[in-house]
Amino acid sequence: MLRSLLYRLRPPRHVAPLLLLASTTILLFLSGVYVPAVSSTVIVGAANLDAMVTGLPPLVIPPLPLYSRLLAANGSVIATFTSENRVPVKLNAVAPIVVKVLLSSEDRTFFTNDGIDPRSMARALLANLEGRPIQGASTITQQYVKNILQLQQGAAASVDTIQRKVNEIAYARQLTRELTKDQILDGYLNTVFFGAQAYGVEAAAERYYSITARQLDLQQSAMLVALVQSPTTYDPFTNPTLARTMRNQVLHTTYTNHQITLHQEQVAIALPLDLKSSQPTTGCPASKVPYFCDWVSSELTSLPALGATRAERVATLERGGLTIRTTLVPSQQAAAENAAVSIVNNTNRVGDAIVVETPGTGAITAMAQNRVYGLDTRKNQTTLNYANSPSPVGSTFKAFTLSAALDAGVPLTTTLPAGVTYHSTLFDNPPSGYFNNAEPSDGTNLTIAQATDGSVNTAFVQLEEKVGVLAIAKTARAMGLTDLPLTGPHAVTAKEGSLTLGARGFTAIQMAGAYATLAAHGLHCTPNAVKEITLANGTSATIAPQCTRAISPAVADTVTSLLAGVVTSGTGIAAAVPGHQVAGKTGTTGNFGSAWFDGYTPDTAMAVWMGDPRGITYPLYNVAGVPAVYGGTLPAEMFKTAMTSILQGQPDFLIAPPTEFYLAKSSEVVPDVADLSMSNARALLVALGLVVTGPTSGVAGVTNPRAGTSVSPGDRITLNTYSKPVS
Repeated sequence: MLRSLLYRLRPPRHVAPLLLLASTTILLFLSGVYVPAVSSTVIVGAANLDAMVTGLPPLVIPPLPLYSRLLAANGSVIATFTSENRVPVKLNAVAPIVVKVLLSSEDRTFFTNDGIDPRSMARALLANLEGRPIQGASTITQQYVKNILQLQQGAAASVDTIQRKVNEIAYARQLTRELTKDQILDGYLNTVFFGAQAYGVEAAAERYYSITARQLDLQQSAMLVALVQSPTTYDPFTNPTLARTMRNQVLHTTYTNHQITLHQEQVAIALPLDLKSSQPTTGCPASKVPYFCDWVSSELTSLPALGATRAERVATLERGGLTIRTTLVPSQQAAAENAAVSIVNNTNRVGDAIVVETPGTGAITAMAQNRVYGLDTRKNQTTLNYANSPSPVGSTFKAFTLSAALDAGVPLTTTLPAGVTYHSTLFDNPPSGYFNNAEPSDGTNLTIAQATDGSVNTAFVQLEEKVGVLAIAKTARAMGLTDLPLTGPHAVTAKEGSLTLGARGFTAIQMAGAYATLAAHGLHCTPNAVKEITLANGTSATIAPQCTRAISPAVADTVTSLLAGVVTSGTGIAAAVPGHQVAGKTGTTGNFGSAWFDGYTPDTAMAVWMGDPRGITYPLYNVAGVPAVYGGTLPAEMFKTAMTSILQGQPDFLIAPPTEFYLAKSSEVVPDVADLSMSNARALLVALGLVVTGPTSGVAGVTNPRAGTSVSPGDRITLNTYSKPVS
C-alpha cells in the first residue's frame, strides 16, 4: 500500500522539489507514517506535529479593522474610512444556502474534522503530481487561519513555505479545540476575500448583487463561493464566461454532495449571472462631499498625533476606528453646491469651485465644485479637487497690495496717475512694454478708493511702486498665501511688478483663508477642517486653530471699507447680497484664463474660482451665455447665490467708510495724558489710530496700557478717570 502510494508520488520534472518535499512530508505525517529528518526535525505521524511547531505562539484572533467615521459639524456621517471594504455580520444574518454551497465546495467534512482533512490533502497532492487541475486541500478552518495571519502579518502570511503550511495546520487544530464550528464559520465568512475590494460575505453580496448576505439565493451563493477559489480568475465583471462556468461547477458539486436537488441545480445553472453591482460604500468616492473628504483625508494624514510616518497615519485612519468631527456645515455646503452648478452646470467645459471659511477660526465649512466625483471623463467627471488646485488669482491679489500700502502709512488720499497703459521704470514690464487694464477701467488721477472700486491695474502698479514688491509679498504670506516663495529659484523678486495683478497661482482654499484674515480684523488662521478626533477607546482630542496676527485691526478694517465699495459701486456689483453689506474683490487674469470673486462678512469668507480645467490657455469665452467672463460676472453671481442662502435670517452688519486713522506708524508709544481733560486725551489717542474705551468726561488719569508702552494702530486703550475733578 505504502509502496504503491510512494510510486504514485514520483514527481513530473516540472514539479519543484521544495513543493514535493513539503506536500509529501505533510501528507505522510498526517497518515501516521515515519518521515526521515527534514531540516534536523523528525516528524512521526500526526502525534508528533507539536515537535515541528515548538515555540509557535498561540494564535490570537485580532479584531477586524475598525471603520473610521468622518462627521459634519452637526454630527451627521459624511464618510467612512477602512483599509478593506468589509461589513461584519453574524452567522445568523447569512442565508443558510451560502453555508451549504460553501461546505460542499470547500470542506465537506467541516463538522466532523479537527481542522484538517488528510484525504483532501492527498487528493490535491496526487492531482498536482499527475498534472491535473489543482484541487483545494485546505479546510475552512485552515483558510480562516490564513485569513487571520494575513490580518496580522499582511502579505508575508501568503508566502508559501513548509513551515507556514505546518503552522496553519497546527493553528487549525487549535481553533477546533477552542471555538465552536459556528464560530469558525462566522469568522471565516467575515474575513474571506471575494475580489472587487469586497472582504466578507456581506460586502460581497452588496458589491456584486446590491443585496445583503441574508438575501443571497442559490446561484448567487455559488458565484461567490467560486470567487473564493480565485477572485481574479473568476471575476464575473471581467471574465463572465469563465465565471459562469465555475459557478455551474460549484452548483454541480453542491448537488453531488446532496445539498440541493437535481431540479434546483438545473434551474440555477440556466440562470444568467444577473449582476447588480454597487460601488464600495467607504472612502471619499462614496461620500456625498467627496472633494471635502479628499482634502480632510490629506490633512489627517499629516497630523503627527495619528502616527510618526504617513504610512502609520494612513493605517490609523483606515483601521483605528476613529471618529473625526469636521467643520463642515451641511446647510452651507448645500448653498455652495447649489451655486456651483446653478450658474455653470456640470456639463459645461468650464469648471468652478467655492470654498467657505469662518473668519477667526480657519474652519472650512463648505467646499463645492460643478463636477461629479469620478473617473469617467466622458461625463465630465473628475477626482481633481479644483478648490485645492492653484490658478492665477488676477486682481483679487490687490487686497494684499492695499494691506501692505496702508500698513506702510500710504494715505488714502494718495492720487495715482493710472491711465489706460503704464510703463514702469522700477519693475519688469510685460512683453508689450507696458501694463494695461484687464477690466474696462481707464481713469486718471485716481484715489486709492477709486482705483480699488474700478480694479485699475495701472493704478495698482503705481501703488506697488510706492510700497515695494517684497513688502507686498511678505504681507500676502502673512495673510495666508504661504505658497508664495520669498527664497529659492521661484522666489518673488523686487522687480516683479505683475505680482499685484495676480499673475501667480494660488488655491481657492488659500484665498478664502487670506480674505478671512481681513474679515477677522487682521487675524490669520490656517484653513482647517478637523475639530475633534475621538479614538476607539473613547479618548478625545480637540484640534485647536492655529492663528497669528498678520496685520493690524486698523489696516484690516480699512481694507474692508475699501472692498465694500467694490460691491456697492465697483466691479463687484453683481455680488451684492440683498439686505447685507459685504466686502470683496473681483479678479480676471490676462486673456481670460481664470476669473475670481473673493468676499466676506465678519462671520463668513468665501472664495469663488472659475476656469477651464485644461488650463489658462483655454479662455473663458462664451460661457453660460456670457461672451467673456470677468470676475464681476459669473463668479460674482456664484458668490451672491451662495452667500444669500448662507446669510438668510442673519442680522446685517455695518461697514464703516474709509478713514485715515491707520496712518500712524505701525509702532507708537502711548503718550502720558494724565491731567488732561478727557476729551483732549481721547483726541490725542484717537489721532494715533488707537481705539479708546472708558469714561468720556472728567480728567484723564493713567491709561491701560500705561504711558510709554508700544502700541499699533487699531489697538485698544482704556482711559481711566483721575481721582480729582477738574478745578
